[in-house]
Amino acid sequence: MTREDELERQSQLADARLGVAERLGYSIALLAMLTAHLAWGFWPVTIAVAVAAYFIGTVPYSRAARRAEDDYFRSAGLGKFHTVAGGTHAKEGD
Repeated sequence: MTREDELERQSQLADARLGVAERLGYSIALLAMLTAHLAWGFWPVTIAVAVAAYFIGTVPYSRAARRAEDDYFRSAGLGKFHTVAGGTHAKEGD
């Protein structure tokens, strides 16, 4: 298995982990929201707790997925790391 294949596999795994974290994030946010509402009964706090719980649970996985994808694209010369014949980065829209 080449380095490029390994980086592609790591990118796919990071995306899968992000998908699981997002699905679980909604359930965790709902439980946190219910708990906050029962504890304080104040809707703005309830909503803030739900949003915070979702983002705290998913942001690390989102960053890891972006990092893994960038590593793969850099290795393969794809996406924003695509180089043209002169060795410079391609402009957006090319």
